[in-house]
Amino acid sequence: MSSALEGQITIRLCRGAEGRLGARIESTRPQLAQRLMAGRPPAEAVRLAGSIFALCGRAQRLAAELATRAARGPAPLAATDAPQFRKALSELALEHAWQLLASLPTQQGATPDLATLLELRQAAAAPEELAERLEAVLARQVLGIAPATWLGGGAADFTAWCRARPTPTAERLAALAQESDEGVSNAPLLPALTALGADEAGTLARCALDEPLWCARPLWRGRAAETGAIARLAAHPWVAHWLAERGRGVGARQLARLVELAQLPARLRREGLDGALARAWNLEPGLGIAAVETARGLLLHVVRLASDRVADYRIVAPTEWNFHPAGPIVDALASLTGDGNRLQAARRVAHSLDACVAIEVQIA
Repeated sequence: MSSALEGQITIRLCRGAEGRLGARIESTRPQLAQRLMAGRPPAEAVRLAGSIFALCGRAQRLAAELATRAARGPAPLAATDAPQFRKALSELALEHAWQLLASLPTQQGATPDLATLLELRQAAAAPEELAERLEAVLARQVLGIAPATWLGGGAADFTAWCRARPTPTAERLAALAQESDEGVSNAPLLPALTALGADEAGTLARCALDEPLWCARPLWRGRAAETGAIARLAAHPWVAHWLAERGRGVGARQLARLVELAQLPARLRREGLDGALARAWNLEPGLGIAAVETARGLLLHVVRLASDRVADYRIVAPTEWNFHPAGPIVDALASLTGDGNRLQAARRVAHSLDACVAIEVQIA
């Protein structure tokens, strides 16, 4: 997508009550799904969804395919869907790898490891090869040990790994583990796909169709919610312990992404459909919704068909949840009360929530 189609998010920091940091979130992200898709045959809408998004294009195409199919009637997933699932899973892995090997080092003034990222991207066409190379990169540069060994340890092993600081990733988490997490949000978590039922999916779909502004400012049970790896991994023992001890901030989000990335080589090797990645529901004749887990969080596509043409189309991206004007980003920024550089801290918090467009942080 061009920058004009993508838009951007501007965060304007201001002085809040009782020394807390206030923030105004301004988004120029256009809601284009209805204008782009309405009147098209479903197959054309699917092709368009996979081509116009610069990020998560595989996930967007998969969501469009599943949503348009569900709108035609209840249709169980088939073995022929597996290649699209694995492509979306590969995309999720590459996005997490980008965060760890490029985005985080750049924020800290270090050199991004673009050569390793290129190596992973070159392997992405073959999921098993990507799994092998990702496993090697994790063992060699990110974890310092094999992912399966690292994941198989207990809480004491994780603490010892942080203290040993065998890699820059371990050093970052060790530094964040010294005290309360930075940029803690208490906004509710959007349920992971595995916990989302047909009734909840139906409620989300009807909100998207009935309230045009809702897609830009979505709510979960009346509140802005956070999505992402942290929502999917909140119950993992290491992540749950971090959340209980330090809160849900920059470190918790980094840890959740790292745990998920370490799990991905095994997921990429599995044959068949990954039930934790994507689902779809037929809600009534002509109405379908699909949900796909991406690196940034849960992606929703809602489709209503009439005469085998798209009558209504809605997309709710993870960025709209995490950067809601009254959501996780505002809550997280309000927790920054230290005497350090709040502008730099605000940028770290914003990047931990990982918008799919450019973010600018300003002092109002």
